[in-house]
Amino acid sequence: MKILCDVGNTYTKILIISERIRYFKIKTSRFLFFIEKFKTADIFVSTVVDEIKTGLKRKFKKIKFFTYKDLSKFIKIKYDTKNLGTDRIISAFCCKELFGEEIVIVSCGSTIVLDYVNKNCEYVGGEIFPGIKMLTKVLYQSTSKLPLVKKIATSKLIGKNTQECISAGVINFCASGIKNFINVLNPKTVVVTGGDANLFFKNLEHDNKYEINNLVLLGITLWGYYKNIFSKEEIKKILNFKKIFYIS
Repeated sequence: MKILCDVGNTYTKILIISERIRYFKIKTSRFLFFIEKFKTADIFVSTVVDEIKTGLKRKFKKIKFFTYKDLSKFIKIKYDTKNLGTDRIISAFCCKELFGEEIVIVSCGSTIVLDYVNKNCEYVGGEIFPGIKMLTKVLYQSTSKLPLVKKIATSKLIGKNTQECISAGVINFCASGIKNFINVLNPKTVVVTGGDANLFFKNLEHDNKYEINNLVLLGITLWGYYKNIFSKEEIKKILNFKKIFYIS
């Protein structure tokens, strides 16, 4: 049994490969409890959460934590790797393999991360700024009267009540940053991924744009195929499991 894990700040995505394929998306706070029952499995983990890494090291021996070194054989990295999140470089590697050069990757999660693969197929970095939920939480915690907006319901320019104003403000703030990054670089391809991808994908004006679900898990799968860790049959099972990956 092999288990692929994309551990984010808020949610963790898990792909279990055995006789059948299973996929789970759980809160990261529940991940260590969830994974305890798979102590005999080979586990492959991309994580940005140090506490998760520490917890897994205590519980498992057969575990692989990704670092930028695992991907440097497949994509050139022109970036200070000291604090480089493995999710970013795995995503860049995967997109480079799928689309070639000059790619902007928009990852919409707890933070919004913009990454760029240049014309030489090199990963050169990008931008990071707060995501939708983080912005709404900051507005709530930093003011005395603004409510906590849990569901973003509008992206129109002018809100007609306080909740609509917050929704419009955070979406348009993030969308402006994304659009500016894309307009300045003018890449051949734009890839949008992450839990809030649907809030931005349709409004991006680019001729060659794609929304990819579970981009990090797809990247780990591709890496495993190149390293002969997964058989062709396992790869077929994974890619044919429509609930995991889609490209639109």
